[in-house]
Amino acid sequence: MTQGMMKAVLLHGYGDVDQLSYEDAPVPQPAAGELLVKTIAVSINPIDFKLRRGDLKGRMPLKFPAILGRDLSGEVAALGDGVAGFKVGDPVFGLVNRSYAEYVVCKPEDLARIPDNVDPIEAAALPLVLLTGSQVIELGVRPSRGETVLVTGAVGGVGRTAIHVAKQHGARVIAGVRASQKAEAATLGADAIVALDDEAEIDGLPELDAVADMVGHQAIDRIL
Repeated sequence: MTQGMMKAVLLHGYGDVDQLSYEDAPVPQPAAGELLVKTIAVSINPIDFKLRRGDLKGRMPLKFPAILGRDLSGEVAALGDGVAGFKVGDPVFGLVNRSYAEYVVCKPEDLARIPDNVDPIEAAALPLVLLTGSQVIELGVRPSRGETVLVTGAVGGVGRTAIHVAKQHGARVIAGVRASQKAEAATLGADAIVALDDEAEIDGLPELDAVADMVGHQAIDRIL
């Protein structure tokens, strides 16, 4: 079991990045049913800066000093009692809490092994994006085979995932992008591509069964 101190990024109050400090913190210890991961890489998501600024303090208040961060890749450093399916040294990635630190306590169900052909640093950018995109389709849209689904923000990470998962479920998928992104969108495997900043192309949309919206605001207003 790893003891002692580690480096972590601590948030000392709501505000700008000057509230963040790279400093020493105690290494957390896994309880029964938990494991400890030595961090290789983390990524930054909108949820992180929204929490830092205090945008979400009404729903998700922080206790300071706080450690932010959701995405992580690393190696299993220690196992709590009763943990099965992992061993010390396993390369893992997942959607966790308090990942801006050298060591992070996680639950086994929040982690997966990093595939052999995926770089551990790149793996740290995947969990939140992949889970969000798949949950939008599988828990939100729930498309039936043959239904037509428009995915807005299609060239973003969440949009790319949503297209892939919707196609797996047999949907006909339209990628909604900016006109300048149409060439890039052609590589995504969608059945059609629509420029959402072109009123004529929006007017030409077929009848849709669902919209998986990753943009919001004016784009979704125009579509509706």
